[in-house]
Amino acid sequence: MNPFRICIALSLGASLGVRAQDSITLVPGARVRVRTPEPDCENPKTSFCARQSVIGTLASIDGATIVLRDENGAVVRVSRVPDTRLDLSTGSGACGHHRAQCVGLGFLGGAAAGVLAGFVSVESQGGAKACGENLCELIYWFTIPIGALAGAIVGGVVGAEHWHEVDPPVRVGLRPDGHNFALTVSVRF
Repeated sequence: MNPFRICIALSLGASLGVRAQDSITLVPGARVRVRTPEPDCENPKTSFCARQSVIGTLASIDGATIVLRDENGAVVRVSRVPDTRLDLSTGSGACGHHRAQCVGLGFLGGAAAGVLAGFVSVESQGGAKACGENLCELIYWFTIPIGALAGAIVGGVVGAEHWHEVDPPVRVGLRPDGHNFALTVSVRF
């Protein structure tokens, strides 16, 4: 095998190995989102089951409760029921809390794309001089608003906060078992 190919393979393998070792740690003070299934959900493992969501800063976590401070500073205690999902914020997206700027940039970018689409349409018919009385330049009245609207929608959707699901620590608890109590351990795989 060529030594050059061996070096490339080793360098790719080393860079992929470093990425695989990255881990996300759950520490107090981290921004988290806790999602629990609604009490009336028949099968909480399904994706269509409605979930209650609380976003805030993690204060503590134990086997029965997740304690966090919500965005208003109030302490919120969330019981760790089965299928509780815990997500860790890996940072705000391109827009963060400035959604209006992204909508505005999307609007302008979409309008520019509309101008480009109109220009291509007019030029495909031979240009503005070749159109004559057909008024093919009126296509801009359609492409620019449609592009601006599509750009504003994309700007409003793209760039939200990024979340990474983390496995909460092992859940240990007691549950009634007839006249006795049973020790339960819940580990997520």
